[in-house]
Amino acid sequence: MITTPRTRPALLPGLVLSLLLGPLLLGLSGCAGSDPAPSSYLLPSTAPTKQYPHTLAISVAPVGIAGHLDSEGIVMQLNDIEVYQARQHLWAEDLGKQLQQQLQQRLTLSLPRSQVVGKGQPMLGGVPVRDIRIQVSRFQGHHDGMALAEGQWQLLDGSGRLLKQAGFRVEQPLTDDGYPALVRTLAAAWEQVADQLAAELSLQPSL
Repeated sequence: MITTPRTRPALLPGLVLSLLLGPLLLGLSGCAGSDPAPSSYLLPSTAPTKQYPHTLAISVAPVGIAGHLDSEGIVMQLNDIEVYQARQHLWAEDLGKQLQQQLQQRLTLSLPRSQVVGKGQPMLGGVPVRDIRIQVSRFQGHHDGMALAEGQWQLLDGSGRLLKQAGFRVEQPLTDDGYPALVRTLAAAWEQVADQLAAELSLQPSL
C-alpha cells in the first residue's frame, strides 16, 4: 500500500491535492488487486529547422542534479522543508540527461550560428569555444501551484578559464492540474534558463 508524507490536506492548494491524492487512491485500490502501471514522461523537444555557418562552438557538460532529484519519481515540494517523490509518475529517462539534451536544443534554436554539442563530442576548429556547466538544485512542482527550476551555471572558455557564473531561479505558474501539465511547465521554465544562457553567450566580447 502506498503511503505519502504526513500533511494537512486542508491546507494544501487543490493543485497539490490533485497531484498527490490521485496516485494515493490508485495505490489503495491496488491493494485489492494488481498495482496500476506507472506513467512515464519526457520533456517536450523542438528540433532546429535551419542551419547557418558556425561562428562559435558550445560544449554543454552533463547537467548535475541535486540528490533528491536523482530518482525516477517526479518531485513535488509540499512546503518549505518536505518533498514528495511520485511513485506512479516517473521520468522516462534520466532527468540530468534530459535537461542536457533540452539545453542543447534550445541553445541551437536561440544561437543558430553556433555549433552546440555535448561535452566530449567533436567540435569545430578555428572558432571561439565556450563550455557550459550547470548544477540544478530544484526542478519540481511547488505547493503554491508553481513549477520551479533553480541552480547555478558557469561559462568557461576553451582553455577552461571561468568567464562568468551566476545563479538562476525560474518559476512558472501551472495552467492545469496533473503531472502532464507539471512536466510541460517545468520544460517551459528550463527554456527560460536556456534563454538566459543564450543571452549571456551573445554578449561575450569575442563573438
